[in-house]
Amino acid sequence: MRKLVAAGAMALGIATLPVTAAHAGSTWIVGIKASSTSVTAGHKVAFTGTVRPKAAAAGDTVLLQERFKPGKPWVTQRKAKVGGKGRYALWDRPNANTKHAYRVVMPATKRHHRGVSATIKVTVYAWQYLTEMSYSNNDDMTDGTVSINAKSYQHSVYADAAYYPVYREYNLDHRCTELRATFGISDDSTTGGQAAVDVLSDGTNVYSHTFDLGEKEQRTVAIAKPLKLRLESESTGGDSTDGYGAFASAQALCTR
Repeated sequence: MRKLVAAGAMALGIATLPVTAAHAGSTWIVGIKASSTSVTAGHKVAFTGTVRPKAAAAGDTVLLQERFKPGKPWVTQRKAKVGGKGRYALWDRPNANTKHAYRVVMPATKRHHRGVSATIKVTVYAWQYLTEMSYSNNDDMTDGTVSINAKSYQHSVYADAAYYPVYREYNLDHRCTELRATFGISDDSTTGGQAAVDVLSDGTNVYSHTFDLGEKEQRTVAIAKPLKLRLESESTGGDSTDGYGAFASAQALCTR
């Protein structure tokens, strides 16, 4: 039977070739790779890949699509031409600090069906003031504006008592990777005041410094996605002095 079909095809002048990706009706094959799967909000993340068949894809347009939540529709964010070797390059700057899903789509043409890449998930982090987050435990710490060496800092957490160690704890639920603040001692401390300031990530001390009145330092500290973040302050200048430790304009880098 196969010989008869082949003979008939030859008689009609039809070439009988094996089915390949270059034939009409095949589907575009789209590869994808991200420059990073974890970015800070507003920073660029690049997507590259190859569309096959390469020669057929050259000059056509691919679409970068994004989905913000499961079940939500895919939204086209960028478009790009496919190069002569079937390669493309796209990018996006996600702003919402959630987990974003991305894919690249090659639309259907007369010779090929629509092709869709694998989905890549990108976790986006953003800086959030601790004063805008709920705390779980607190012992004589407050928040608001604090002065350190005659400079005012809004969105701050600072000690409201000096006669024993004080603290505040936040449940971060493993969503945050860094803490940044101007660490120091409040100008409300007495002359000769001194304060020990500490940050604990699930019980591990990740920052510790003792400040004399007027001293401060701006630092960014890795906190390794803790369940619980704890800020501590203790007056250490002696019984006749009061030192109020401060975490000025403290922010955590978190996703939701």
